[in-house]
Amino acid sequence: MADDLPPEALDKYITLVQVGEGQYGRVFKAHTRNNGALVALKLVSKKYKSDRELGVYREESALLRKLSHSHIVHLVDFFETADDICIATEFCQCDLGEYLQAHKYLGAVEVRVIAKQLLSALKYLHSRGIIHHDIKPQNILIGLDGRIKLCDFGLATQLTPTRDTTYQTTLKGTPLYMAPEVLVKSRYTYQCDFWSLGIVLYEIFVGQVPFTVSDLTLLTDHVTRNPILWPKGIPPNLKGFLDKLLQRDPDLRFTWSTILKHPFLTEKITDDNSSTG
Repeated sequence: MADDLPPEALDKYITLVQVGEGQYGRVFKAHTRNNGALVALKLVSKKYKSDRELGVYREESALLRKLSHSHIVHLVDFFETADDICIATEFCQCDLGEYLQAHKYLGAVEVRVIAKQLLSALKYLHSRGIIHHDIKPQNILIGLDGRIKLCDFGLATQLTPTRDTTYQTTLKGTPLYMAPEVLVKSRYTYQCDFWSLGIVLYEIFVGQVPFTVSDLTLLTDHVTRNPILWPKGIPPNLKGFLDKLLQRDPDLRFTWSTILKHPFLTEKITDDNSSTG
């Protein structure tokens, strides 16, 4: 209930309705009291959470505060009370996963619109040495203005001039969208985001991800060995674009000097010949 919110939150926000709840906490649709801006107000209870878990929210908000891009969700406010971490971001209509549930799959024209907007966000991040590391439909929001907004930077990795690759010893993120080099815990760089983008774009065009097994060992085997199955009727330029994103060898994927020149992004397309049949 909104009436049990901390006084510090009620001083700043007028809550309208609760729109989400989970292990992360509760999310409310709310207005700011100072200018009436519509926000998503997330309250993360500190109870039963370790300092490390709470640190993820603090670090994510600190990173978001430094970012300003039309296709990255805007951080409005961050503050803490004795019992909660409070995060306010711009309010969005839904996430891409929810949108896909309603529409089943999207045409090539809409896929290109989404691809261009996500690439705009990724170019901004990568130019600042930031790997998002968890691109999936649930972390891609559709704003009130209809624009795509990349969100959830809890797993983002910051590279430095002296460290242009990174690696992990434990899996973090969503395995179905992880690049092969991440699944096998090898060194990786920003091309892992290109793989995840390719999986998302494949999913929204076809209606499902290319590799669907839930067992992590089996999934890793499929991702590193099995060919990707392409639907009949996929436009050649879209297939070529996705195929380049989904190269198992990251050195064979796009680079920023080549990706934005691909015909799928530059040439006229229609949905006449796009089909998942």
